[in-house]
Amino acid sequence: MSASGEVGDLHVATVVINVSDMVRAVAFWRAALGYVPRESELDPEFMMLVDPHSRRIPVSLQRTDDRPSQPVRVHIDLYTSEQQRHVDRLLALGATPVEDWPYPPEADFVVLRDPDGNEFCVIDQPELSVITPHE
Repeated sequence: MSASGEVGDLHVATVVINVSDMVRAVAFWRAALGYVPRESELDPEFMMLVDPHSRRIPVSLQRTDDRPSQPVRVHIDLYTSEQQRHVDRLLALGATPVEDWPYPPEADFVVLRDPDGNEFCVIDQPELSVITPHE
């Protein structure tokens, strides 16, 4: 493969979520993921939330006036070995269930929306909930 075709250091570094209310979004995603703000002061236009243990990729929040469009083109999947506990916790934090989702039989995921209306899934996949770094 030529040098121009090599991946090199290209990698996913953050996931960006468009939000209409930065304060609400920071509060929801901090509580949902246990992340902390990278910035020391609230920026109403852009905030990055990071794993305090540096084990997971960050989530960035970017303010927009646009509402989420349907169907969504990209969404976040959250993996866990405690799906129902986390679904209940996320609903208590302000997420809402997507009632009309066409779930297949034996679905291992639950589709929710964050307070801004962005869809995300909570996946019952304990074997994928831990990332093992490759050396």
